[in-house]
Amino acid sequence: MSMEFAKVFNFLRGTTLIHQIDPRAKGMMILSYSVLAFVLNDFWLLMGLFLLALPLLFIAKIAPQFFQGMKGLSVLLFIILIINTYAISFYSALTVIMRILILMIVFSTYFQTTIPEDITQSLIKVKIPYSIAYALSLSFRFVPTMAKETEIISEAQLSRGHKLEVGGMINQIKNLFPLLIPLLMSSIRRAFHVAEALETRAFGVNKHPTYFFPLKFKKMDWWVTIFYAVFLVGVLVLEITESLKIPSWLLISL
Repeated sequence: MSMEFAKVFNFLRGTTLIHQIDPRAKGMMILSYSVLAFVLNDFWLLMGLFLLALPLLFIAKIAPQFFQGMKGLSVLLFIILIINTYAISFYSALTVIMRILILMIVFSTYFQTTIPEDITQSLIKVKIPYSIAYALSLSFRFVPTMAKETEIISEAQLSRGHKLEVGGMINQIKNLFPLLIPLLMSSIRRAFHVAEALETRAFGVNKHPTYFFPLKFKKMDWWVTIFYAVFLVGVLVLEITESLKIPSWLLISL
């Protein structure tokens, strides 16, 4: 599995409609697609959900970066296909893969179109403590950095004669162990640097930090939030009525 998939978490500046939506409204979008991706079990319904999510990549103009990043997951998707087909069925394997693709699309759209500082601010707006919100935002911000560092370490090991892609799958997994120690040490060193930088800036003294560009919910953000909330509830109601054979009008009236 290549680390190219981490590119889907890398923020890309832009002026598209998706970039202008408030992170909290996009959070409602993620919630609706994520819940439905796990609730729906029919492959064709998941395919419809996938086709509804796919235009987000083109509206945000991040489709090339997304498909390039998904090449890194091609091996993992193939393994999932083989294992699920052998253990359960080919239909089940396609269902699992479709869920992964839907989640990757919505999370890629969110992180590639949202400034990391806005992610922190949006989490604080929904009453998450500042320290936790900052830690979550920082962790996602370091995913592309870790992936890039893994590639650098891999190239350094290859220059020393260490072959990563030799032998079967078991041997290739064993060949990854020489990458773990340098990557772990680099991660610990970076964590110490970040901790020292935060301490020198008196991180945590102000429990209610202010922002130069505070987030404001616009009319478009309300429409996006309402649309995805109605979309989520509507599909859930239809799924429950279909599974329990309850008339939809009776469930809505309750």
